[in-house]
Amino acid sequence: WYDRVDIKAPIYCDIVTKLRVGGDVGVPAALLCITRQLEAIAAARQAYFSAKDRQRRRTVDLAIGLGIPTLVMILHTVVQGHRYDVIERVGCIPSIYWSLPAVFLVIIWPVVLLLAAAVYGGLALRLFVARRYQFARLLESSQSAISTSRFIRLIALAALQIAYTVPIALCLRIIQFVTIPLNPFHDWAEVHYGFNYVGTITLKQFES
Repeated sequence: WYDRVDIKAPIYCDIVTKLRVGGDVGVPAALLCITRQLEAIAAARQAYFSAKDRQRRRTVDLAIGLGIPTLVMILHTVVQGHRYDVIERVGCIPSIYWSLPAVFLVIIWPVVLLLAAAVYGGLALRLFVARRYQFARLLESSQSAISTSRFIRLIALAALQIAYTVPIALCLRIIQFVTIPLNPFHDWAEVHYGFNYVGTITLKQFES
């Protein structure tokens, strides 16, 4: 779609746009899983995990990292006004009926997950600084695969991710709320009327 908006792969766009909705939530969810783990280690609660601990942690991580994005992909159907839109030089993008239900079902999830990740990341950093000597001894005594230097690298990567994603996500949402009025959501039939419609936006239309 570099210089056109022809609908040449309709099924592909159906799949990609739905995955894009999940991906927008999946990245913050994965970051939350990482910072939760770092906070648990920094709090000196766990550095070595038994088989039962690993299974429980894996279940929680799957619920957050896979379950929440899948749930949002399903909930997106409620506020999906039509199949999708195609923008020149961008490609297929999800269609969202901008309304109050859309805010709570789809829009707000990345921000909530990023803020939760920021809280866990901040706690992990604070606990590590406060207990760095105890932390090093804990890792050494537990024979954990996580060393102090590796923990610091993970904290730094998580902090970097949070530092540039949280402000961007907040700014984008604020701009959306300020500039785009919410549409009334009366019922399913009205929102999904003409659902098979595919919107096309050329570069000239986008710039005007």
